[in-house]
Order: sequence, then structure tokens, then C-alpha cells
Amino acid sequence: MTLTNLMPVRRGNRTDWYFRKKGQKLVRLPDLPHDHPDFLAAYAAARKAAEAATRPLRLPPGTLGALIEATVHSDRFLSRSAVYRATLRRHFEAIRRDGGEAPAKGLRDRHIRANVSTAESPVDRRKAWRFLCAFGVDAGLLETDPSLTVTLPRAPKTIGHPAWTAADIDAFRTRWPIGTSKRAAFELLHWTGFRIGDAVMIGPGHVDRAGVLIYTQSKVKQPAFVPWTARLPAYAKCYAGDRDAMHDALAALGSRHMTFLATAAGAPRSEKGLGNMIRAAAAEAGIEKSAHGLRKTRGVALAEAGASAHQIMSWLGHQTLKEAEHYTRQASRRRAVMGEEQEQNVATPAAQVATFPKKS
Repeated sequence: MTLTNLMPVRRGNRTDWYFRKKGQKLVRLPDLPHDHPDFLAAYAAARKAAEAATRPLRLPPGTLGALIEATVHSDRFLSRSAVYRATLRRHFEAIRRDGGEAPAKGLRDRHIRANVSTAESPVDRRKAWRFLCAFGVDAGLLETDPSLTVTLPRAPKTIGHPAWTAADIDAFRTRWPIGTSKRAAFELLHWTGFRIGDAVMIGPGHVDRAGVLIYTQSKVKQPAFVPWTARLPAYAKCYAGDRDAMHDALAALGSRHMTFLATAAGAPRSEKGLGNMIRAAAAEAGIEKSAHGLRKTRGVALAEAGASAHQIMSWLGHQTLKEAEHYTRQASRRRAVMGEEQEQNVATPAAQVATFPKKS
């Protein structure tokens, strides 16, 4: 029996095995030999559940399932980005499994509210409902839009993906030397601050003649501008060592492919694959952080070095100025409690540059 869709994740000295199906959650498998009856039984159950989740449902006209089917074939849906469509599809499938046979015109806000409150991501689930209902109204399949009055359930405030600290960065670099794919991926994400979905797609072709990397982000359709070989702006000069480390790490791979982080076969890496690789590599270095945390790390670093909200917005490709101002507000509050001598040192954070000697 050939076992497919298996994914190993190294955690220290042990390796955990998961069943992986695109678009679905990872399923942890028992810590047993792969030919053990209990391992094979768990594998078979995970595979059966994955197949059931991807099997299309045939539902009659007028049902919620039929409305979903019409929505995903509409020009409105197909005009959205691949990332956004994938998110909507995932939530549409969950909605269809829960109540696809129900009549669409019987849909009320209380039904949507109950469904949203049980979703793993209430924000994305409500977006899916609003997209679905808006299409239904415009297509004449619904008389009113019951999703408009649905509010999100109260949730405890979280910090999301935490930024990496200087100690985290040093620990990762110590564990993964230049020459490893983990180090190259880390340095690229750390310098650019890109989302992993964009990081797997950028390559030499995105660097213009002036030495600026320019990329239109798949999620928000906004361009990001990162100094690649161009002279660094004044606020970023203290991080020249980070850029040198990235170039050294990428050069050590010897890659001549279309994307910087291509696999050995030359194919672009997947977003999920890169995220899992960084998370597992960080765990092996004793760090519980994610790839997205490196985006926050770059935003914090730029703000502490004196970059304005507009400059951070250009580098990270934020859609609104408000997102970038979050970093500058934090940096301003930090400076407000520091003495004059310490404030001057903010522009050249020692923890960030000590690791890298100046190049001659």
C-alpha cells in the first residue's frame, strides 16, 4: 500500500507525521511505524475524511447549495484574486456542508449569526456570507440580504503573530547557517517583510534597473517597494547587515530559477510549504514564532529607525496609512519614556547590527 499526502514535521530530535490535503487542516498521525496497524487505520480514516470533504454535493435549484454553486461560477467571484477565492471557497464548503439543502429564500440573519459564531475564523466566515448574499440579491435569487445585520461575536484581544525578537533572530541564524534553504527563506522574509504568499513568487525579474524590488501583492493588489541593491534610505542604513545577510544566503543556494526560493527542481514553493518550513525550522531553534511574525519585525525595525508611516507603507505594501501608523505609534511611545542618549541609539539598534561586521 502506497501512502500519499504524508508530511513530516521535525520538532527537535523527533519527527511528527501528518496527513496533508490541499485546502484542509493537517491531521496528526500516531507516533508509530508506518506499517503499524494503528498508524494505517488512522491514515485511512484521515484520507476518507479528506475525500468526503472534497466530494461535490449535487443540490436542487433554490437551495443554499445551488446559490453557492452559482456564486463560484459568477464573473464577480472569478474576478477576485486567487488567494481571496481560495478563502471564500473554503468557507462556502463549510456553509454547504452545514445547510446546503436548506431553501435559500428561507435564510435569515439568525442562521448566519449562528454559523459565524461557530467558525474558526468568524471574520472570514462573515465575509463569505456577505459575498454570497450580495450575489444572491443581484442575481434575483434572494429578496433581501440577511447578512448585513450580522455582527461579529466578541473575541478576546490578541496580538496575532508576534514579532521576532533580536534573540530569536540570533538563535535562528545560529541554528541554520548560510547555505541552507531555511536560512535563505528566513533572510528573504526578514528583509522584505513580505507575506509568505508573495515571498514564494518573487524573483530576479522583480528587481528594476535602479535596484529596487517592486511587487504587486496578491492579497491587496498594492505594490511594495524594497531596496534590493539600491542605496539604502537614511532610515534603513543601520540595517544594511540584514540586507547583506539576505544576499549572502540567496547566493549560497546557487539558484538560477525564476523565483528566489524555488525548489531544487526549479518549481515555486507553495505558501503553505514555506510557512510550515519556517515554523518547523524555528521550533528546532527553540523559537515559537511564525513566518508572518517576520513581517511585523521589519515594520517595528523600520519605525524604530525613524521611518515615517508613508515609508513603511511603501516598503511593506500596506493598503492604508492606518496599518503603517501602528508601527510608528509604538515607536513614538517607546521614545517617550527613553532618555536623550537612549533615544539617539534607537536609530542604530545594537542588537540588530552587532552580528554583522561591515564589509570592506
